Amino acid sequence: MIGLGGSGKTSIYATTFAMKSPESTECLSPTIMYEVRRHPYLGLEVSIFDFGGQDQYRQNYLDKPDVFNETDVLVPIIDMHDPDKLDKAKSYFEKVIDALKKKALKPKVFLLYHKFDTHDYPKEMLDANYKKAKGIFDDLFKGFEIVPYTTSIYEQEKLNRIFRDILVGSYETLKQHVEKAEKQLKEIDAKIIVADISGNVIVHNVPGVSAGLQLRSDFRDLIHSCNVIRENLFMAESATFKGTPVDGDKELELHIFKYVLAALVMKPKNAATSTEEKISELLRDLQLFAEVVISSHNK
Repeated sequence: MIGLGGSGKTSIYATTFAMKSPESTECLSPTIMYEVRRHPYLGLEVSIFDFGGQDQYRQNYLDKPDVFNETDVLVPIIDMHDPDKLDKAKSYFEKVIDALKKKALKPKVFLLYHKFDTHDYPKEMLDANYKKAKGIFDDLFKGFEIVPYTTSIYEQEKLNRIFRDILVGSYETLKQHVEKAEKQLKEIDAKIIVADISGNVIVHNVPGVSAGLQLRSDFRDLIHSCNVIRENLFMAESATFKGTPVDGDKELELHIFKYVLAALVMKPKNAATSTEEKISELLRDLQLFAEVVISSHNK
């Protein structure tokens, strides 16, 4: 993640990966040099480099570009509330591109036009800044595979989906499974959460279930506890747990597939046959999804 100081890099990380609210990011300190944060996702350990944007730090790692080694994804972040620094950001990104080219690196680029919101900022100026920025940056990364987005920490669901797509983007088959699951959830009359074992949300149709990419703590604890039972008592790669209240008409099922994927299904006790069939189809597809994850790790 690269960008000038104050462009919002650390705030994006905090709200997406560290379960912080947008309001809590106002007191974050500037990143010194760069910080490496490790985040488990679908059984992989992802390293996220947050590069400090102050002048002295930028020059330091541009002088020692080995820090860019093994970069799979580059996330340039442009502050839509600070048009006076667009040319400075362009100059900085050009130097990063030169460093990558010298090392024969060609990461996929997710270009974020960030702070695309009217939080204490006039909409007319925001629209003008965005138009100006696109004229500068859309062509800057020619030769790279580039995906542009407008982002804001106040649109957390959108930001979460973007980073989920970034994290599965290197595996085309995984991306296809995610997209299919999203479509299936829209057609199922039940509340369903699909997450990895670490508690990262993959897809869901339950409002308020996540804080950033992470599940709410109660759901995360449930998955963790059942996974411990699966591993230590069942000693199986996959397991299913079912719960039914003594009074009430709801059922809950937790399916763990291949020790990497979890599906929490909440449905009426006497769900319609069509609903049951769609849920069964989704679960079969998620089992295949888990197998694809495992095979991707082994490549």
